[in-house]
Amino acid sequence: MRGQEGAAAAANSIPFVGFGSEPLWSLKSARGWRSLVKLSRATLEARAHLKKWRPDVVFSTGGYGAAPVVFAARSLRIPYVVHEANSVPGRVNRMAAKGAYAFTSVFRTTERQVPGIKVTRTGQPIRVELRAAAAGLNPDPDTVLVLGGSQGSEFLNQNVPLAMAEWSGNPPQVVHATGRAHIDSVRSQLAALPNLDHYRAVPYLETEEIKDAYRTATVAVARSGGTLAELALFRLPSVLVPLPSSADQHQLRNAQEFASMSAATIIDQTRTSPRELREAIDAWISDPQRRKIAELALADWDIPDATERIIGIIEASVNSARI
Repeated sequence: MRGQEGAAAAANSIPFVGFGSEPLWSLKSARGWRSLVKLSRATLEARAHLKKWRPDVVFSTGGYGAAPVVFAARSLRIPYVVHEANSVPGRVNRMAAKGAYAFTSVFRTTERQVPGIKVTRTGQPIRVELRAAAAGLNPDPDTVLVLGGSQGSEFLNQNVPLAMAEWSGNPPQVVHATGRAHIDSVRSQLAALPNLDHYRAVPYLETEEIKDAYRTATVAVARSGGTLAELALFRLPSVLVPLPSSADQHQLRNAQEFASMSAATIIDQTRTSPRELREAIDAWISDPQRRKIAELALADWDIPDATERIIGIIEASVNSARI
C-alpha cells in the first residue's frame, strides 16, 4: 500500500485500516489478472470491516485505493458519495458512478464525461489556511511561482531555469518548488547558468511558505492536476504543462478548461523549447489587462464553500438512508 493516508490518520488520532489493492491493469496481461485478484480480495476484506462498523455513508475521492471500499459499500447498500477532482473521471469513479448517492465535481466539463449520471459541481475543498491567506493578495509584477507537484516535475526542473537564464532586461523573481529528490540537481544547474541571481529553488513549500508564494506571485508555471483549484483561489494566471502520461489525458483536459476561460496558457512539453516557455511567462507578466481578465474568470470558477457543499450532500445521503 502506498500513500500518505495512514500517517495522516495516525497524526490526527483517526482509526485507519488499509486494503492491499493496486491499479487495475488490462486483463489481457497476467499483471491485470493479478490486480483483479488483489482487488477482489481487498473488497472482501473491506466488506467485512464495513459490516462490523456499519458506517452511515462512504465518501470516495477515487483512485484504486478507494475501489475495495466503494464496491463493498455498494454490495452492502451503504450510501456512498463520489467526488471527482479532475475534469475526466478516473476508472474507479466511472465504475462507481452508477449507484452513487451523488457524484460531485470540481471542473465544469466533468458532466460531459459521465453521460447518464447527474453531476453536482461543488468545487474542491481547500485548506482553511490557504482560504484565509487568499484574502490578502499582494502580487509582485516580477514574480514567477513554479510548482511541479509534491514529487516535482523533471520537465519543469530542467527547462524553467533554461528559460529564465535567457531573459532579456530585468528578469523576474522566481520561486521554484523542485521536489525533495531533485533539489540538488536543480541548484547545480542554476549555479552553472548566467543571470539567475533572482532564482530561488526550494525542495518543497510548507504551508506558510506556499501562502506567501501564492499571495505575491503574478504568474504560475505548473502541471495541471490538483494545483489548479489553488491557482483559482489566488486568482493566479498560469502557464500549464500537462503531464503527457496522465490517465485519459486528464491533465490536458483540466488545462483546456482554464485556457478556455482565458486564465492559462497551455504548453505541450513534447514540442516546446525554453524559449517558448519564456515567451509564455513574459506574455502574462507584461500584460496587466490580460491578468485582470484571468483574475475575474478564476474568481467566477472558484467555489469558496466547496467543503460545506460536500458535507451537505454527505449529510443528505445519510438522511435518505434512514427514511
